Amino acid sequence: MIKVAIATKSAEKIAGIKEAMYRIYKAKQEIQFYYKAVESGVSIQPFGEETYLGAINRLHKIKKEFPEMDYYVSCEAGIEETFGQFFNVQVVCVETRDRKTLWGKSAGLSIPPEHIEKIKAGTLDSYLRGKGISKIEEITGMSRREFITQATELALASEKLQRSRNNWGFDTSIVSFLNVKTLHIIKKNVRDTQFRSQKN
Repeated sequence: MIKVAIATKSAEKIAGIKEAMYRIYKAKQEIQFYYKAVESGVSIQPFGEETYLGAINRLHKIKKEFPEMDYYVSCEAGIEETFGQFFNVQVVCVETRDRKTLWGKSAGLSIPPEHIEKIKAGTLDSYLRGKGISKIEEITGMSRREFITQATELALASEKLQRSRNNWGFDTSIVSFLNVKTLHIIKKNVRDTQFRSQKN
C-alpha cells in the first residue's frame, strides 16, 4: 500500500495528481490518498521563484498534517520569465519515502509581455476573465488537471534518474557526492580488480 498526502482540496488538482500516480505505479487499488488544503505563504499570483517557494511551503505543511506517508505532493501555479518572455506553469513538488525532493513543471502558456502588469495588479484568472475566457482549457486545449498530471509525472520520473546507474555500475545516488577525481580513482581500482580476477 502506497500512502500519498496531497496539499490541496481542489478536486481538479487532486484528479491530476492521482492520474499521474496511477500511470507511474499502475496499481490503483494499492494507493491510498489523503488531502488537506494548506497555505502557500506566497502571494495569490506568484511570479518567478515565488512559485517554487509556494510549492515547498505547502509540502512542509502537509507533512505536519499527515506524518509517515510514502509520498507528499504539492503544486503551485505561477508565471516565469525567460528571455523577456512570460509563461504560466504548474509546478509540482514531491517528497519520496526516502525523503528525496523531486520537482516537475508543466508546459507553459505564453503571456504577452505587455499584459504582465495587468496580471500583477490582479491574477491570471481575472486577466483571462477580462478577455471572456472562463477556463485556460478554452485556449490551450488542455485542462488544469492535465497540466498538473504532466508536471507530477515529470517529477516522479526524475526519481528514476536519481536511482539510475552510471556506466561504471555504481548507483548514482550513492556516489553523487564524490568529485570527478575520486570517481576516476574508483574506476581505476575496479579495472585493476577485474584484471586480477581474469588472471586468476
